Amino acid sequence: MAPNVPGKIIVSAPDQEDQTIILDQPVLRIGRLPAPDNDLTLTHGLVSRRHVQIFCDRVPFRITDLGSSNGTLVNDIPLPANEVRELRTGDVVAIGPFTLRYEAPQVEAAPPPEPESKKEEKAPAKPKAKPKEEKAPAEPPPQEPYGGLRVQEAPSPPPPREPPPGDGAPAGPETERWDGMPLDRSRWLQYLPYMYSEHPFLGRYLLILEDVFGPLDQAIGHFSLFLDPRTAPESFLGMLAGWLGLVLDDRWPAEQRRAILRSAVELYDFRGTRGGLTRLLEASTACQVEIDENTDGPHSFRVVLKAGKGQDVDEGMVRHLIDANKPAHTVYKLQVKKGRK
Repeated sequence: MAPNVPGKIIVSAPDQEDQTIILDQPVLRIGRLPAPDNDLTLTHGLVSRRHVQIFCDRVPFRITDLGSSNGTLVNDIPLPANEVRELRTGDVVAIGPFTLRYEAPQVEAAPPPEPESKKEEKAPAKPKAKPKEEKAPAEPPPQEPYGGLRVQEAPSPPPPREPPPGDGAPAGPETERWDGMPLDRSRWLQYLPYMYSEHPFLGRYLLILEDVFGPLDQAIGHFSLFLDPRTAPESFLGMLAGWLGLVLDDRWPAEQRRAILRSAVELYDFRGTRGGLTRLLEASTACQVEIDENTDGPHSFRVVLKAGKGQDVDEGMVRHLIDANKPAHTVYKLQVKKGRK
């Protein structure tokens, strides 16, 4: 029984609007090569020259993978090569970065035949209507980028895919999806010409280099974490301090060095002032700081640090910070008041 409404697939292509492909031919061939090798051309390095076929000769329609290098997913499940699988309405086929959403044809049942007695009681036939005037032939539709197939506007975009179950944590910078990429192939194949992107030995060989240079690639991709004192490796704090004109002692605790770096840029405009030195010492020691000026005559001041209960204060680090940030012509006295344990 022929379908009254033909089936169709909605193609979602990268950086392109969705296209609707009418399945009105016995077989739909999909691959990277243009016509006449394929009926639907998907130009991408992850799409094989002849990737899949959809059989539309009878309901239900079927799909088979033609042994493609990067595989095919149907509803996020890998489709074994050369295995025929039936398609149902709403199935999503993933071919590289392309997604094809399938809608099955609609078939209406024919009405039952009328009995012989009712056929004789039918009214006399009506006079034939006048022949309608012939209309001018319609202009051919514009050529679409999918191998000359009949294309109509998609009624609405496909619903977004639900994220996989997990803890809901962000996955970092968004990257291109690799639907169907086997685990024994290197991701670097995408940067090679098409003639090399399907070579199985080359895909395995590049895994060696990808494993060796993988940590360096990750460090370059997330270098912004090195520039933040809160997330930078401890061995990188000295280089950050050099960029800011600071001298940090590696014997100081890492948390105090990070606190000094976090406040360095903010306090740079207040360097050499009472307020700037107070805020710097508070950030680096977590103590309450009081500075009194002209305590022992002109150009003198006294620094009083009030530590909490059980809190240790490195007086050498405090004196180093004061000497590096006070005016050169001033003298000072340092007093540390420790809280009772």
